[in-house]
Amino acid sequence: MNILITNIVVFEYTGTETYVKELAIELTNRGHSVEIFTFFKGKLAQELIEKGINVTSDLRQLKLTPDIIHAHHNIAALKVLSFFKFTPVVYFIHDRTSAFDYPFRHKNILKYIAVDYNCKERYCIENGFKEKDIEVVYNWANVDRFRLKQKINSHPKKALVFSNYLDENNIYPEIKEACVELGIEIEIIGSLSGNPCTKPEQILSKYDLVFAKAKAAIEAMATGAAVIVCDYRGLGGMVTSSNVKHFRDFNFGMKLMSKEPTKNNLIEEIKKYDSSEIIKVSEYIIKESDFLSVVSRLEVIYTELILEFKNEKRGNYNSTFFRNIFIYKVVLRSLILTQIRLRCPKLFIFLRSVFKKFKRNF
Repeated sequence: MNILITNIVVFEYTGTETYVKELAIELTNRGHSVEIFTFFKGKLAQELIEKGINVTSDLRQLKLTPDIIHAHHNIAALKVLSFFKFTPVVYFIHDRTSAFDYPFRHKNILKYIAVDYNCKERYCIENGFKEKDIEVVYNWANVDRFRLKQKINSHPKKALVFSNYLDENNIYPEIKEACVELGIEIEIIGSLSGNPCTKPEQILSKYDLVFAKAKAAIEAMATGAAVIVCDYRGLGGMVTSSNVKHFRDFNFGMKLMSKEPTKNNLIEEIKKYDSSEIIKVSEYIIKESDFLSVVSRLEVIYTELILEFKNEKRGNYNSTFFRNIFIYKVVLRSLILTQIRLRCPKLFIFLRSVFKKFKRNF
């Protein structure tokens, strides 16, 4: 089948961009024709183009008419829907608070999907969707890339902060202090810290302990690292066999980050390191978050929606002109900031620091 994926950005290795990359490659390997529409192209888009996957910011440059649209991000989806008016859509939310993930309605959207129950709440509690109309399809770990290491140390020796959102001015100093006090070496990777890593699967096995959230946390667990859910929003805590199901329901993300990431709180979580627990968590993640199984589920969804659309089924939620105008209003500020972040990263970091100071003072 011909599949068109939308994503606001295909520029670097962040959550949805990595999701799109892995999904597009696997669907192509399974014999489907995949193209990607985005507003911002970068190195990641070029990497996909070199693999034969068309990534474009101009809908007129698409080579095929899609049978199904796998839509991320509202304004990218709206743009595509105005161009392909007779194509079914499956619409995903990956984030509870992002303006780009503010859900919208359209008669061509036959299925709405959330990556966790936090995002499902955004549909239902905040925007009036019925619970039965929202399916949860969890994030995955690609175990062909992120392989379980052979040896898990009884005590943590090396730790990694695996995040695009942390740096020396944002939580990392507290993590570093906690690790140093416990005699643990600490490193950081991610775009904001100036140390991006395009192939984390090649280095994760070196670390006993990883501070991460969402997809990064899942990937770290798949390699046999102890994971403490932590990011700029706060501290979630150590993932254990007793909480892993609950943590997965909320994508190892913001809903869990109820603690302050102070040095003492971090030390308390680090001391929960237990090699037998790590093995149990890793085995659970490898089994329950299998990449190939999730892609197979998506293939089933695509096939069902194409058939339903041909049989004249339409979505339960219709759009209006004023709703769509509201979407553009909601995302305008985020769209400008995204452009600054991608084109002028130093200016973006400066503006972010100024905004933080402003918030503290007022």
